[in-house]
Amino acid sequence: MSKFCDITTITVKAGKGGNGSSHFRREKYIDKGGPDGGDGGRGGDIILKANENLNTLIDFHTKKRFLATDGGNGQKKLMHGADGTDLLLEVPVGTLITTADNARQLADLKKHGEEFLLARGGRGGLGNAHFKSSTNQTPTFAEMGEEGEEMRVTLELQLVADVGIIGIPSAGKSTLISRISNSKPKIADYPFTTLIPNLGLVDVSRFDRHQHQSFVVTDIPGLIAGAHQGRGLGHEFLRHVSRNHILLHLLDCTSPDPVDDFRTINRELELYSKKLSLKTQVLAINKIDVCTTKDLEKLIKKFERSFPGLKGKIHTISAVSGENIDTLVLELAARISELKNQQAKILPEDIPILPEKLPAARRRNTVTVKFVRKKFDAARKKMKSIWDVHSERFEQVVQMTDLNETEGRERVYHFLDRLGITNQLRKRGAQPGDRIRIGGAGGKEIIIRQ
Repeated sequence: MSKFCDITTITVKAGKGGNGSSHFRREKYIDKGGPDGGDGGRGGDIILKANENLNTLIDFHTKKRFLATDGGNGQKKLMHGADGTDLLLEVPVGTLITTADNARQLADLKKHGEEFLLARGGRGGLGNAHFKSSTNQTPTFAEMGEEGEEMRVTLELQLVADVGIIGIPSAGKSTLISRISNSKPKIADYPFTTLIPNLGLVDVSRFDRHQHQSFVVTDIPGLIAGAHQGRGLGHEFLRHVSRNHILLHLLDCTSPDPVDDFRTINRELELYSKKLSLKTQVLAINKIDVCTTKDLEKLIKKFERSFPGLKGKIHTISAVSGENIDTLVLELAARISELKNQQAKILPEDIPILPEKLPAARRRNTVTVKFVRKKFDAARKKMKSIWDVHSERFEQVVQMTDLNETEGRERVYHFLDRLGITNQLRKRGAQPGDRIRIGGAGGKEIIIRQ
């Protein structure tokens, strides 16, 4: 069995786009062949895909950095560079993807086969053939490839199941899941036998041939007093409880005080997350094969006195002998069907409307200009201002342009005017000779000219 890992942080970098080619057709007997530099290929994307056959993130714990391949450079004769190969990373169903720095959620892969584009490959640079015009018959400029997106993300596995079995260690969770589903967990008579959550598929027709339904069940190991603070194994696995639709609370009738066990586990769930206390729970007292009828009756009465809402709703079962298991499974199936029917009846107007996202075209062209500070320019013997310019489209242009080339610099100044950045700078009081930082500190700089 592979080692279980349910949370890890990785770094991903999509492929860089290939550089465009600056080339001119030179063939015998062909005069003025003109520019024929081809475009660079796009860099490979990094894609996450949910796979129901995986149950751990261990592969991402041992390897922390993932790179997609770069695009090929453009060539002469308008030959396009090869596109980089996409990198497909398979993760378990139930994987939550967040940014590592501020925990902003990026995706939640809940279904088998669901995909998410995590990092987009860079655009290939255009060859000089694209820049030929009536006023520039021999362009020497070609774009450089765009860098692929790079980010650090946290992958967190939160198992998605219809029924989550909770209870104190050795309550019989593993035995029950092996009895009702196709899961074959390790079973032993000591606490913390289960070190990883087990997933199983329950075929309800096994318990009632008229029922044609199935549901997924998982056991949540290691819950004891103080689990929400990290005691026992609960800190590792409490996060999985929130993704279960229904909780089956399993109690051991041979425990010194099952009622107190029930209180303890529910208290831990509430302390970990208020939402967990609102989840539907089905209560089952296990191991009745080793408990006398008289003791069992006393225990049920004690429960009903302590929790009047449970009167007539307590199941008594034996996971070992199978006694009353069919009744329990059928109620779980009925509860799941009821819950799914309620969710299906939610009308569109009941669903909260999220703020509309800014269209991609407008987002790319949005420009912000910010004054940074004044700095003494020794060459001009004057105090000059430094300005930060943030614009997705302008930053892309600068990144893909060689500022050491005359045509490259002219192209950047052209986009300064085209995107309205020059006008914004003038309104803010920028003067010729001031410096512009593109993309903040550490970015490329250009000087405002006359």
